[in-house]
Amino acid sequence: MTKPYDVFDAAAADYDSVGVDFVGPMGSALVAAADIRAGERVLDVGCGRGAVLFPAAAAVGESGSVTGIDMAPAMVALTRAAAAGLPQVTVAVGDGQAPDFPAGSFDVVALGLVLFFLPDPEAALRAYLRLLRPGGRLAFSCFAAFDPGYREAMRVIGEHTDEPSQQPKLPAMFDSEDTLRSAVGAAGFADVTIDELTVRSEFRDLEHFLTWVDSHAGRAVLRRVPAERRPGLLAALAPVLPDPPGMSTGVRLVKAVRPAD
Repeated sequence: MTKPYDVFDAAAADYDSVGVDFVGPMGSALVAAADIRAGERVLDVGCGRGAVLFPAAAAVGESGSVTGIDMAPAMVALTRAAAAGLPQVTVAVGDGQAPDFPAGSFDVVALGLVLFFLPDPEAALRAYLRLLRPGGRLAFSCFAAFDPGYREAMRVIGEHTDEPSQQPKLPAMFDSEDTLRSAVGAAGFADVTIDELTVRSEFRDLEHFLTWVDSHAGRAVLRRVPAERRPGLLAALAPVLPDPPGMSTGVRLVKAVRPAD
């Protein structure tokens, strides 16, 4: 049976590694927003290839620690190898829905573009509250607005597959800043703040755009396009995306605090 993280396991070798600014700038921005400091203990949930993990490791220094967990074994293996020279970093396969650590283990729990993939985001927030020390901080990112060109491009790709499907809708808590604040507050957090970031991504040409789509969750759609339909797909994308292609993605950076006991 296909598991939700299988697409990321399959894309691990290329994830965030095809010469496009996307996940990397978002991860660095999240670490800066979380104000991670030297000596702190950080849990990076859904660490992927380290977009949050590596800037967090630089922020905590050797006096701190960063634990990265991910459900995709290939992601874990590659990121663990890349972090081999960083004694403050541990990377392991772990469940982002309910991480298995003692209560109060961390000063910061961070998630870069992960929370909306989980089966029950609200329950996950309650689990993270338990993992934080009193006064500890939650920081996560989620999408605010997709570029219209990207949405149209993914629709076109879907139309060229053998089994066209609708784009999945994010859970309702991600609909707006108000619904996010409400969900995070309901989980027990205080001092919820939300900032917005826009990341600009540029591609050499349409083939480079498709290479990028294939390197993340879009792979699940693109890989269903039969080889004989690829030329038709490129022709259909030409009027949808500029030449050379580019897009702007809006991201929300959500921060909150576990109240002192």
